[in-house]
Amino acid sequence: MVSLIISAASAFSVLLLVLCAWLTRASYWRTAAALMGGLCAAALRFGLDMAAYRFDWWTFGDTAYAPVITYVPVVFWFGAGLGLVGWRMMRNWGAFGEWTFFIGFVLLGLARDVVLAIGTGPLTITQNGLPLAIAGAGWLVMAVLVQMVMQLLVGPVDADALEPERIPQIEDDGGAVATPAAQPERDPFSFQH
Repeated sequence: MVSLIISAASAFSVLLLVLCAWLTRASYWRTAAALMGGLCAAALRFGLDMAAYRFDWWTFGDTAYAPVITYVPVVFWFGAGLGLVGWRMMRNWGAFGEWTFFIGFVLLGLARDVVLAIGTGPLTITQNGLPLAIAGAGWLVMAVLVQMVMQLLVGPVDADALEPERIPQIEDDGGAVATPAAQPERDPFSFQH
């Protein structure tokens, strides 16, 4: 049953990435850079799981690392999908968006670890608080790594133009529906006008 849930979560993470890329209006190159960042984050997570097994912080049964399929959501959702959300938050809200993203990323990562450890889940965490602190630090490093990879590959957060609006908006003059190409370049998620 656990492997079925992990497989479904892995497939769902790909859909979440596509949704994040669409909603954040990320360019193809920004999305590709986010995927590269996700791969780097999954590699870091794999190394952290190996170190955790070695130092007896947490385990995935008898192996030093989780089943490989559990790293798929790390690549597509935690790495690429949330990386694009963080990019957009930083682009729109500056330092406030950056802090909010990093705190939220760590909290979501720790929530994932706690859910995997509930009951007879695949993850077993030792009883003291050190493993959760180490896991939180690992999630923070992963979030920073994804943003750094994106900035190294395609430039700073405001380096590339946003893709055009994809959802038609109702215009103020008579209720006519505008096509996405006819809209002025305005970002509905930005505080800047």
